[in-house]
This record gives sequence, C-alpha cells and structure tokens, in this order.
Amino acid sequence: MRDPHFSCGADVAARTPRGEFVTVNTAAVEGSVLVVDEDARTRELLSELLGAHGYAVVTARGAGEALARAAVSRPDVVLVDETLLDGDGASLCLRLRAEGYHPGLPIVLIAAPPDGARKALACGADAVLHRPIKRAEVLSWVRVLVRARRAEAALEHAETLLVSVAAAVEARSAYDRDHLWRVAQYSAQLASAVGVPEADRAAIRRAGILHDLGMIGVPDTLLNLPRPLTQDEFAQIRPHPLLGANLCRPLPDGGTVAAIVRAHHERWHGGGYPHGLVGEAIPVGARIVAVADAYDALTTDRPYRPAYTPRDALDILRIGAGTQWDPALVDAFASVILAPDRGQDSGREPGDARPADLREALLRYLAYSGDRP
Repeated sequence: MRDPHFSCGADVAARTPRGEFVTVNTAAVEGSVLVVDEDARTRELLSELLGAHGYAVVTARGAGEALARAAVSRPDVVLVDETLLDGDGASLCLRLRAEGYHPGLPIVLIAAPPDGARKALACGADAVLHRPIKRAEVLSWVRVLVRARRAEAALEHAETLLVSVAAAVEARSAYDRDHLWRVAQYSAQLASAVGVPEADRAAIRRAGILHDLGMIGVPDTLLNLPRPLTQDEFAQIRPHPLLGANLCRPLPDGGTVAAIVRAHHERWHGGGYPHGLVGEAIPVGARIVAVADAYDALTTDRPYRPAYTPRDALDILRIGAGTQWDPALVDAFASVILAPDRGQDSGREPGDARPADLREALLRYLAYSGDRP
C-alpha cells in the first residue's frame, strides 16, 4: 500500500464475487461511504477501517464505475483518489457536481502534498487527505461530513413533510386548491420587485407556501362557511399563525420563515393578530405574503361570492392600503400584476357587473377570511 502509516480496525470487509469490497458490520450503520481508488489494497484497507466503525462502504476502481455506484447507493460521503484507472479524481469531483447528484454531496480528495489542497479547491472537493493517509484523519473527516450530510437530509425531509401537511390542509377546503403555490409565486414576484435580497426571497417564497400551515388545528367545519365568522369561530382561527410558526422552526431558515408565518395576519395600522404589530415592526416578508394572500383570495371563487377580476381585486387592496396592508407594497404589487408582459386579463368578462361598492367588498373579505376591519 502507498501509506505505511495507515492502520485499520480488526473487522474485515466482505469481498463480492467480482472482487469488490462491501463492508458487513453488525453494528448500526453510521453512514455510507463510496471509496474510489485504482489500488485494490487501498480500497480494502479503507473498507476495513470504515467498516470497523459502523460505516457501509461501496468501492469503485474508476470514474465510470464510481458514477454508476453513486447513482445507486447515494452515499453520504465520497473518498476519491487523485489517480484513477479511467481518469483523475479531480475530474470525477467535477462530474459528480455537474451530473445531477445532490450539490451538497461531500467529497474528499486523496492527493499527494504539496498541491493537494489546490487541486481539492479547484475541483470543488470539500476536504483533502494527503498521502500517506492517516487513520485518524480519515475517520475524523468522514464522521464530520456524514453528520453534516445527515443533518441536511433531515432538514430536507422536514421541509417536504411540512409542505405535504400544508397541501393536506389546503385540500380540506373546497376553494383553496393551489392557493399556496400562487401565494408563493406572487410573494416571490413582489419581493423581487421591491428589491428584497435574493437570499431572503427564498424564505419569503417558502413562507408563502407554508403561511396557513397552522390551519391544521382549525376544524373542517370552519373552512367552508358561507357566512361571516362569529367571535367564537374567529377565536378558533386566531391561533393558526402561532402554530404554523412553531411548525416551521425545523427548516434551515426556520427563524425567518417562522417570523413571516407568525405575522402574516398583522395589519399595517396595528389591529391585526397575534401581536398587534404596527407598520414596519411587521417583518417585510410577512407584509409581502399578506398582500399576495389577500389578492389570491379575492381573485378566486369563494362559497359566498364569485372571484373578483384582477383590477377589482387591486382596487380593493388599494382601499385597504395604509390600514390593512403596507401601501408601498400594494402599489408595487399592482405594478407587478398589471405589467404588460404578464399577459393577465385585468377586466371583467362582457356582461359582468363591477361591484357596486368596493369598500364593502373589502369589509366582506375581512369578515369572511377570519380577520376583522
């Protein structure tokens, strides 16, 4: 072997009929590692070392074999030597990054000093192990990177679960189909129009999808009422922003998303809930989602009225600007909706009558939606 300082544990990896090594270990699997090296002895010793510490190991001799194994085994970490049978480790790193694998897949390049670090940086590897390989360094990097990978996967799973719950909540309503996705889209467009940094727009879009997640705690009987809510009914709806915010906390940007979800029913003049925030004390993301949410509610059918046209809905938002909604955001949103390149019809069908009193339409929206003027 190239590394005389490399020592392994006592457990032995199993050899398949094709001469590959796949670690068999009775302990709980700590993670999965793909070892890519043209040298059979190195593959064997790395498999034994990692297997002795609870890792499932798959090996490959070259780049083509490694890509195929990675697609099937979905490893938590890849250890790749700089020299392979059909190429080099740096090129394999670039291919792993470019060919549809998860961009967060940790890759460790095994290279000779002194230029190993430069090669690792150039090819996008997360770390470099210099030869001769040291047992403690291998285990340290694999342990850290596997834990990071597992933590990231857990967060992704949490987001998928929350979106599924939000969609299930939406499905309970007869009129909210695809509401979440439209609110997310409108919120992202408005955030872009008012210059919200790109890093924050993702959180605002995510909050648009999850803004009514807390409605999971609201009885089905309240979701499709064709009349205004009573005070007792409103009391059952009122906690949903707090519940939704608490459910969003496990997300990678859970603090930001939770703040938006919690405050999306606050009102510009201070009469909203749950905390009665005023003006710019309301997070800008929550103010954006509030406008997008109201617009989509106004432009879709409800049990108590047909949908308003985009132009009438914008007029209703303008009436409530400065009391219910941030006036600057309402103006910006109108520009987004009425932009010529949107191709959105802003008028009524021939024969439809314009609402006689748009102010009354606003009050009706607030009464039926669980808010109060």
